Amino acid sequence: MTISRHRSILISIFVAGAIVQSACGAPRELASADDSQAVVATSNPTRPTSTSFLVSTTSTTTSTTLPPGSPTYAVEPVLPINGRAALIRQVATEDRVVFLTIDDGIYKDPQAMNFLIDNKWPATLFLVAGELKKDPDYFARIFEVGGTISSHTLTHPSLKGLSLEEQTRQICGMADLIRYGLGQVGHLMRPPYGSYDDTTRRATASCGLNAVVLWNSSLWEGNIDLAGRSALQPGDIFLTHFRRDLYSNLMALKA
Repeated sequence: MTISRHRSILISIFVAGAIVQSACGAPRELASADDSQAVVATSNPTRPTSTSFLVSTTSTTTSTTLPPGSPTYAVEPVLPINGRAALIRQVATEDRVVFLTIDDGIYKDPQAMNFLIDNKWPATLFLVAGELKKDPDYFARIFEVGGTISSHTLTHPSLKGLSLEEQTRQICGMADLIRYGLGQVGHLMRPPYGSYDDTTRRATASCGLNAVVLWNSSLWEGNIDLAGRSALQPGDIFLTHFRRDLYSNLMALKA
């Protein structure tokens, strides 16, 4: 899900954005300097042969195998510290790359997915249960270009203030659904609305996920929002959604 100036860069992020108001909203809290850590790039992007949500599969991996012709950039993995998942809103890298994340899964536009595949943009998808179940094959196509699918919770609640038990149920439950339904799951979590607290980070780590991923840039209605910055910066994390404007957002980012 990375994009370079003239080429697509790997970003099957294993631990991987919006001033605009949207279904996922804007983050109310951002990482402090010592919370912002580099992200991960691992997970097996090979598309599974089954998308059954009833059959458990085993596919544990700690390395990335990319499709032929894919770029090979990667970032060092980061692990939870003291039982708390890392908190990330920008990737620590000097490479001329940015990271594309796409949330929810409501509008499943074939043109948008074909664009990602044709341009070899391995986006990181953060999905909710209901939308993934409606068309798992649509989302699984992102594996063809090294993309990943990670937890956005089961039902998209605002997590801040919820109990550890409920946050764990939401986060782990979605991760398990992806793992057992598609054969693999990314090691990230995107909190709905950017709403999180320390309990969120502890729950995320307890689910075996490495990072709570926020964003610092966004795409909406064909616009690029850099939150006041004049240009793209290495490691920017873009947020957009599976809505009717997704294809125009991708075209704008490519331009």
